[in-house]
Amino acid sequence: MAVGTSSSANVYLAGQEAAQLMAQQLGAIPHLTLVFASLRFADARLLNGIMSVTEGAPLAGCTDAGGINTSGPVRRSVTVVGFKIDHGFASVGAGMGISVDPEAAGEELGKALKSAGTPRLVLMFPDGISGSAEEIVAGLQKRLSPGVPLAGAASGDDFLFQRCFQFCNGKILSDAVVGAALAGEFSAGIGIRHGWEPVGRPFRVTKALGRTVMELDGRPAIFIYEDYLGIRYEDMDKSEPFPHLASTYPLGIYLQGFPEHILRQAIKVGTDGSLLCSAGIPEGSEVYLMFASRESALQAADRAARDAAEMAGRDRLKGALVFCSVGRQKMLGSEFQGEIDVIRNALGGSGIRLGGFYGYGEHAPVRVKQNGQEIIKNIYHNESVVVVGLGG
Repeated sequence: MAVGTSSSANVYLAGQEAAQLMAQQLGAIPHLTLVFASLRFADARLLNGIMSVTEGAPLAGCTDAGGINTSGPVRRSVTVVGFKIDHGFASVGAGMGISVDPEAAGEELGKALKSAGTPRLVLMFPDGISGSAEEIVAGLQKRLSPGVPLAGAASGDDFLFQRCFQFCNGKILSDAVVGAALAGEFSAGIGIRHGWEPVGRPFRVTKALGRTVMELDGRPAIFIYEDYLGIRYEDMDKSEPFPHLASTYPLGIYLQGFPEHILRQAIKVGTDGSLLCSAGIPEGSEVYLMFASRESALQAADRAARDAAEMAGRDRLKGALVFCSVGRQKMLGSEFQGEIDVIRNALGGSGIRLGGFYGYGEHAPVRVKQNGQEIIKNIYHNESVVVVGLGG
């Protein structure tokens, strides 16, 4: 695994420079390239610059809300991650129209990724604004073999919440999900944590449909924020956009077997006081308003990295992919560099290469209890940090 970054003003040269730095570090042409870039790089010239170096190696990625490399967070730049896979393969694919039929788009992606064989690990990067990530995962898993771990994050647009883009080989897409499948002689371990804790009492979801929560305890759902913050919704956007505010105070759902609550971010308020969330919250479930301190968030990052290293085999570890919620970046403020330092140290120090990005939702498998049985389930998360440790 190798990583290169560039912030050149010239889009083509930025892609070429980042890819050259990656290839020099890797010492070879990669078998797979991942690309994470600021919104200003959502241009086919970026991909052309990268592929001029990688000689057309399979490419997948997306726009972000900040990149991550071995040194730490980077802004308004492009990050290129390359992999050399011994005795295996890598494939990429895309599913289109996730706002119309996200499950079908997930199936389309799964079909493309399986074309080269059965993967050991799948990475997924859906549009972070349109479509239901849960339904995309459901469709993708119809095409994957049972037990294949799924990790990744939803694309971003520099915290504008307007339009995201996805990259697949030489194409710039939107309203899509892209992914990469890897197989070969490598080890992989995935850690997922967040550090948010419940505030106050739970609330019952008394009316919900899909991603929209209409009522909590029989009242318009927005009241959970109005009561806690002591401010009417009409006045919230005067200080900062509601999605920014809600990223600090997500909703939490209890999931049996998982050590933390599953988080869901409210991203829009309806005229009836309903909350459009990043993913579905089932009617009848109990939810909490959640809050985290900087200390608890950094402790969670440390735990996620240690879990990934232990699963991958610490003595085999070569590098790691890091997918962070943009909400963590906002909450940590000046400490968000420290989160990457914590992850690097937990993985083994400066010799570990890191690549990834800040996005609008994360994907990772968790161990849960279902019908009395303990199973591994691929779950969509918010405000979390996912660390994918990779070993030779």
